[in-house]
Amino acid sequence: MAIQNNDGMVFLKTALLYIVDGYGKRHEARALLDSGSMSNFVSNTLARKLLGTTRNKVNVSVAGIGNASQLMKGSIVATVESRINTHASQLELLILDSPFMHIPTAPIDASSWEMPSLPLADPSFYVPGKIDIIIGGDTYWELHSGKKRSLGEGKPWLVETAFGWVVAGNASFGGSHGSQLCHLSTNVTPSLESIMERFWEIETVAEDPILSAEENACEKHFVATTTRDGSGRYVVCLPQSSNPCVVLGSSKSIADRRLLAVERRLRADPKMKEEYIKFMKEYERLGHMKRLTEPVDDLCEHYYLPHHAVTKETSTTTKVRVVFDASCKTSSGYSLNDKLLVGPVIQDDLFSIIVRFRSRAIALSADVEKMYRQILHDERDHQYLRIRYREDPLEPIQTFQLLTVTYGTASAPFLATRILKQIAHDHHTQYPLAVNAVLRDFYVDDLLSGTEEISDAIEIRTQISQMLNSAGFALKKWASNVPEALQGVPSDDLAVLPTHELHDPQVVSTLGLVWEPAVDMFQFRIDLPPTATVLTKRLTLSYIAKIFDPLGLLSPIIVIAKMFMQQLWSLKWRKFKLKWGLNAGIMFLAWTIQQTMYRVVFFRTNWNNVIGGGMGHVGLVAWKTTGQKENLQEKKMN
Repeated sequence: MAIQNNDGMVFLKTALLYIVDGYGKRHEARALLDSGSMSNFVSNTLARKLLGTTRNKVNVSVAGIGNASQLMKGSIVATVESRINTHASQLELLILDSPFMHIPTAPIDASSWEMPSLPLADPSFYVPGKIDIIIGGDTYWELHSGKKRSLGEGKPWLVETAFGWVVAGNASFGGSHGSQLCHLSTNVTPSLESIMERFWEIETVAEDPILSAEENACEKHFVATTTRDGSGRYVVCLPQSSNPCVVLGSSKSIADRRLLAVERRLRADPKMKEEYIKFMKEYERLGHMKRLTEPVDDLCEHYYLPHHAVTKETSTTTKVRVVFDASCKTSSGYSLNDKLLVGPVIQDDLFSIIVRFRSRAIALSADVEKMYRQILHDERDHQYLRIRYREDPLEPIQTFQLLTVTYGTASAPFLATRILKQIAHDHHTQYPLAVNAVLRDFYVDDLLSGTEEISDAIEIRTQISQMLNSAGFALKKWASNVPEALQGVPSDDLAVLPTHELHDPQVVSTLGLVWEPAVDMFQFRIDLPPTATVLTKRLTLSYIAKIFDPLGLLSPIIVIAKMFMQQLWSLKWRKFKLKWGLNAGIMFLAWTIQQTMYRVVFFRTNWNNVIGGGMGHVGLVAWKTTGQKENLQEKKMN
């Protein structure tokens, strides 16, 4: 136990040290050397800064004075190093969510003390400061040399440790009795109540998920193999599983058969064929794939990716895109995706990003142009990224190799988002205002960010663009609810036109939502379902599931549909045809046709006078329904 009060200040042993992350980067931290603690602790804030450091799941209850306890759910293993010598210790540190108290609790005037010329572990021991790490009893005594020196009567002692000389002990100042600060922690067996609490917490979304062994291996592989070429672009390697049972067989003949099927489909749709050929030509012209000279050496382990067209009518750039199927099984029964590590999800969840996006007075949105294809693959990966293609069915089928991160491979989302994180890590000093936005405001390739002032918005936008351009990532489709924030952006890079017809609102589709920047309004578009000759429960459920509402703004509407489905499932089969035909079918079709579009408007207000001088914005939600009248036909259940 360590006690601090204001009658006679008891100095606790504090030291400045370095803690090393998974990349070998040192982070300065302030540690408390506490003999009353049975464990070592690190603040969650510091733990999140230690990139590449594995988090482990634990279930440790920490008890203190008065039997107060807190459940620890995560730990890390990291090395702490001395600032003044070569000492280094590897510690297991429990991650503490709640912040540590500042030590000392009040500033102390030590100017009259005669301090010997010794290297102090914490030169600012007399100034209140946050504690990042607690080093407990299992390591505490190993750090002491046994040497100590007195600073005089009524003053604390100097004690030598591996981190330098620490100030410890009582210093008499007089005065009235004041507050006390105590530190004590022990590991105890979890009680039945805490086990039950954990049971109910299992289904909650973790704030900072623990990496699995496979995800940790993927992260380490990325750190060990990722490089940059002369142009600044990142070069990555496919993270492959170490499972020796996963062996790729023959895939060339399968790819050829799939290509012939695609050609038959394109033959029936000339417009899609034109777009398909255009896409593949651009792929080769931009250097994202190269043609191989036949015959191709297939003696080494390799993989041929089948490909097909996907249409997206809402896209403002490419209506037809070619996607690659890395899940197609080879003759051995395994696919390329079976051989790849998926990697962890490292970006914030969609809900958090959209809420932050709408909490700022000035909103900024953009996306990275061809994000995956700006990241190069190491030459050793090219043999796994082969495709078969020809522009004319009368020509022989040729072999190409894809050279960039490929949509459809299991590791592609991790590699692309991890590169964004790496860019921020590599350029954090050069573009400080862009770091937070790149780390927290991206969902895959979509940027949803903002700020409070126009000048800040322009500077943040500029720094983000310059940071990402250094790695070949070009930001396009810029949009903002304040046009002045986009000053200097070329018109070709804007998502909405500066001038347009009055009856033609300019909207931006982002993360499944439709945003109209000019009026700062969200829209939810729901296409009318095609007329079905037979309306089944499965079809009804699919209609409801198509409504994408990540913020829950449409809950008052969607809940009606969900209640309808509950009633539908509870009907008895023998009575079902009559009830479905006369009531349920008409009710559902009426609901579907009427609810064709909802708009959500955000009114902003300054609550500076409401909450003690803080700044914020409140979104007031209103929705209106627009629909069209159609003849409702009775539908019967199949």
